[in-house]
Amino acid sequence: MSRAPTDTPAVTPLAVLEMGAYELLDVPVAVTDAHGELSGVNAAFLSFTGLAPHAWPGRRFEELICGHATDPAQRLWIAKRLRDGEAFAAVAFTGQDASGRPLPMRLSMRMGPDGAVLLLQPTAAEQRLRDDLARTSELLAMAQDFGRFGVWERDATTMAGRWDPHVWAIWGVPADGEAPPFEQAMLSIPQPDRDHSIGYFQRSLAKCGSYSVRYRLVRPDGELRHVYSHWEVRPGPDGLPQRALGIVQDESEVLRQSQREAELAHRLEMATSAAGVAVWSLDPAGSLHWDLQMRRLHGRENSDLPDDLGDYFEHCIHADDRVAAREALRTLLARRSGLVEMDLRILRPDGTLRRAATRTSAQVGPQGVTLYGVMLDVTERHAAEARLREASEHVALVTRAVGIGTWRADPTAEVGWWDEQMYRLRGLEPQDGSSTPEQRAACVYPPDLAANHDDMRRAVSEDRPSNSTFRVIWPDGTVRWLASRSTPVRDETGRTVQRIGINWDVTESRAAAEAEHQRQLAQRESQAKSQFLARMSHELRTPLNAVLGFAQLLLTEREHADVTLQRRRIEHIHAAGEHLLSLINDVLDLSALESGELRLQLVPVSLQAMYGEALPLIENLARASRVSVQAAPTDLAVLADPVRLRQVLINLLSNAVKYNRPAGQVSIETVVEGDQVLVRVTDTGQGMSDEQLRHVFEPFNRLGAERAGIEGTGIGLAIVKASMQRMGGEVTVRSRLGEGSCFELTLPRASSDAPVLAVAAPAASRAPAVPPAVLHRVLYIEDNTVNQLIVDELLRRRGDMHCVTATDGAEGVARALADMPELILVDMQLPDFDGHEVLRRLRADARTAHIRCVALSANAMPEDIERALQAGFEAYWTKPLDLRRFNAALDDWFGHTGATD
Repeated sequence: MSRAPTDTPAVTPLAVLEMGAYELLDVPVAVTDAHGELSGVNAAFLSFTGLAPHAWPGRRFEELICGHATDPAQRLWIAKRLRDGEAFAAVAFTGQDASGRPLPMRLSMRMGPDGAVLLLQPTAAEQRLRDDLARTSELLAMAQDFGRFGVWERDATTMAGRWDPHVWAIWGVPADGEAPPFEQAMLSIPQPDRDHSIGYFQRSLAKCGSYSVRYRLVRPDGELRHVYSHWEVRPGPDGLPQRALGIVQDESEVLRQSQREAELAHRLEMATSAAGVAVWSLDPAGSLHWDLQMRRLHGRENSDLPDDLGDYFEHCIHADDRVAAREALRTLLARRSGLVEMDLRILRPDGTLRRAATRTSAQVGPQGVTLYGVMLDVTERHAAEARLREASEHVALVTRAVGIGTWRADPTAEVGWWDEQMYRLRGLEPQDGSSTPEQRAACVYPPDLAANHDDMRRAVSEDRPSNSTFRVIWPDGTVRWLASRSTPVRDETGRTVQRIGINWDVTESRAAAEAEHQRQLAQRESQAKSQFLARMSHELRTPLNAVLGFAQLLLTEREHADVTLQRRRIEHIHAAGEHLLSLINDVLDLSALESGELRLQLVPVSLQAMYGEALPLIENLARASRVSVQAAPTDLAVLADPVRLRQVLINLLSNAVKYNRPAGQVSIETVVEGDQVLVRVTDTGQGMSDEQLRHVFEPFNRLGAERAGIEGTGIGLAIVKASMQRMGGEVTVRSRLGEGSCFELTLPRASSDAPVLAVAAPAASRAPAVPPAVLHRVLYIEDNTVNQLIVDELLRRRGDMHCVTATDGAEGVARALADMPELILVDMQLPDFDGHEVLRRLRADARTAHIRCVALSANAMPEDIERALQAGFEAYWTKPLDLRRFNAALDDWFGHTGATD
């Protein structure tokens, strides 16, 4: 008996039994325990020995195999080896199959501490088996790679298992031993899939059978995978579940592809539905298939489809379109490929018609030709096109009727075409329609030619619409104004293919517009004059109120009056008169400067001499304000009117001192810039905000300085600006709030030998406050101290009044709420908001809504009075106050005291 080399790797019988690998082989395999009794066989072994599936447990391999050996010597040798427990490999052995036919075999036995594994392999099939096994392994590996699945098994009792490399790859971890512990492997499954999968698997181990589950898997790199697992729970020798053998498949890519396909199908369905695209097909058997949009298009959502294509043509296509439609589809079927596009009228069951654009293709398959088609409802588009044609014809009629000319040209606007009206607009007889750049230029009025050409050139280069007006000259010399509009026309790709435009005559409309412009200018000038007069009236009445008010007080004074008090009142009258005179002089100067009536003599003026005469005039004011004034020496001279330049400097310097801070500074700096001289007057005062700078040169606008009690008329800077403009110069200002201001004068440079004239500046005085008496409470909201003093004096004389004052609207409303007066006197022009707003706020609050309010203002225009009375004021008293009327009203409201007789 010959023996083959024993170089196969060692394996224990128990491992073979647990793995169940022998069951996959088609050659007889048996596994015995340590006593030689069979503990496992495969189907091929049962077939070879003829044993029934339930008859092998407890049988000895020796008696079975030796009973099949045809050579007695072989039987003895094999029996001895089996009893001695000696392994052997590929020993030649002639046996017989279950039917008794001789069968050359090779017998191999591998021993272990727990038994033996025996393999019977037909000699003739040995090489074929190895080839088949290799080929099968290769195909299995390919199948696993393609199907992304791996093979695994677990012991039903110990949960020990084995993974092939594909399972490790699916888990995203390198292979480490047979398999990770069950609990560790389950940690890669997120909740709630983990609990479900563990519970399901553990329940499956209680009963043999097939099971499957799907779950998610999180790899160490965080990637989420979708996994499908299928397994069989197989029994052991005792018939109870012994092990689970299964596969695990990575379905992630399949699931993603399925989701993408579903999403794409959903998007396509949404797109076709949103766009109104209907889809249909005709299979080789002649059956029609419509989607929902196709049913809607044909008005057949709830009715049956046509039986076939002939039925469709007969009942769904307009009679005039049937022949062309049949012929088109017949041609397509004959070609068996390509596309056919048609425009059809669809006939609905209710008799209405819809226009549809359709595209049909043919596809050849195993059963024949299938037609696929789409339809789009274009009923509204056809209707719109019809309306557009009608509108175009209407526009053409209108343009001809109103004299509008139309033109078109290539994208460069060089080669063009004119309609007849384009020629008539230029006084020409209509020609063949073509127009050239030379022909167009010859009609344009020469002064407008360059601008007209540049406008069109820019519009063409920027590919945008154009909008211009220009003049044309007719052959008879008549000049007419034309308006022109043009726009580029683009194709479906956005490329400009031509330019179209219109011309129309605007000569009369421009003349009318110019007349309207002049009318508006005149209206604005009239409004400006009215506003000026209103403000002028207010400014004049304020000092007049002081003059007449104190004069009336003096006239009604009793015998043995206080001489000191009388003198103080006379001083107030004098100061108010001086202020009134100064205001009138300033207004007259401003009016003369703006109208050009004031003659100016522009001569060379020495700036150093001008500084020398202007500075002493503000010296007392600067000393009283504790402000230092410095002028840098200069030998420059300017071309100016000496009187007006001195007035400008005095205005700027006095403002720089008045609006400065204590211990502040004012400086005069002279700078040369080319042929211009710059005189800068800079102060370290309170400065101005951006909003104040926008109104700094407005007449009578003191920018809130009146609230600070600073003397002034509010007209000085307006005179400065007008004087500088008349002298050929200019004045500019820079200022920063809280830091100071710089006024800069610019004048032409001249020689420095001009004489300087001096003008004295008027002075002003201020009245002291008079303490009030207490009885009836009166609130006077007034920002002028003198006006406050007059009213307070009048009320004090009555002996039954207590007057409280507020200097602006916000303070007045607050004092009204705090003191609850019986009478409120309201000035109509307050620093923060006007008297109407004061009244509105008082009436809006229930606590002050009942208080009597009287308007007290220097605005004496009838419309102002009427507006105030309609707003709810009890009365409207103009300044200067009429004392008798004032006291008579108070007597009516609070009773006669006799003190004012």
